[in-house]
This record gives sequence, C-alpha cells and structure tokens, in this order.
Amino acid sequence: SEIIKGETFGPVGSPKYREYVSDIHDSGRHLLNIINDILDLSKLETGGLDLNEIDVDVVAAVNASLRLVQQRALTDGVAFELNCGDELPTLRADERKLKQIIVSLMSNAVKFTERGGKVSLNAWCRPDSGYVFQIADTGIGMALEDIPKALAPFGQIDSDLNRRYEGTGIGLPLTKALVEMHSGSIDVQSKLGAGTTV
Repeated sequence: SEIIKGETFGPVGSPKYREYVSDIHDSGRHLLNIINDILDLSKLETGGLDLNEIDVDVVAAVNASLRLVQQRALTDGVAFELNCGDELPTLRADERKLKQIIVSLMSNAVKFTERGGKVSLNAWCRPDSGYVFQIADTGIGMALEDIPKALAPFGQIDSDLNRRYEGTGIGLPLTKALVEMHSGSIDVQSKLGAGTTV
C-alpha cells in the first residue's frame, strides 16, 4: 500500500483509487500499532522488555513525537500548544519508549477532544521534582471512578461518549508501565466534560 500510495511505479489514475489506497494504508498502520502495543504489553508482563537508556535531547524527542500527531490534530480541528524551554537538560531514558509515551498520550488527548478544542504539552525540569511532562486537553474527560479502569489493560470506559472512539484499552496501561520502567509515575486528573490532564 505504501508503494501504491507513493505511486512508485507510476500514477494510480483515478482519485478514488488514491483515496482507497490511503484508507488501506492508514488501516494497516493502525493494525500494526495495535499489534506492537499488544507485543510490548506481553513483554512487560513476562519481564522481557528492556530499556536502552541514553542521554536524550528532550526538546528534539518532543518535537519528533508531535510531528507524528500533528496531522490528526489538524484534520480533527484541534489546536496544539507546546510549552517547553529550549534549554531543557538531557534526560537519561530509552528514547524510542519516551517518544512512544508522548505519542500515546498526545494521540489520546487529540482523539478525545472535540473540534475547536485544545491540547497542550508542557515539559519542565526542576531539581526538586525532576522531569515533568504534562499533557492537558479540553476533551470529554472521565469520571474520577473511571480513571483506574482506564489505566488497567484492556479496560475501556463504557459510556455513550466513549463508544464513538476507536481503541483497544492498551495505550494508557502500556504508557503507565513504560513510565514506571523509567522509575517515573503517572497521574491522571480528569472531569467529565472538562478535559483530562496526565
């Protein structure tokens, strides 16, 4: 589908075919991401997932992660705001998994935010608190009692609002596990109809 979408061997022809191949490509990438998340979750449960820690340029990692989510935000009419200084110190972390954490949280924020809403990412580092990454949205939010369910593997909140949104219930639990592998912690604050901050 990538070869056809890129028209590597010549023009596809009908615009309708280009639209269909784009759908096939996007669906394939979506399924691949789900499979990778399930494999990562399985490795975590059996202790087979290791960290490859290096000194990470946090600003570069954040910007690379945002590029992966930005198009969906634009398509969905969701505004983006990034607040992190250019002088943040390096962070000892697994760079691929750090990006996976940021992409997962930002994707969730965009997914559950209605057109005209806003998603922001704030990052800072202080001697007393260490590194903090804060993703906030103005989306549908969730009730306080539903937060533990959202953090449990395959746990999805059963509500009329959430049934409209695709998902497997793997993203947030996997993100939580990856954060904890880095000796970090995750905190979720949310209110129905008023957005979520992670």
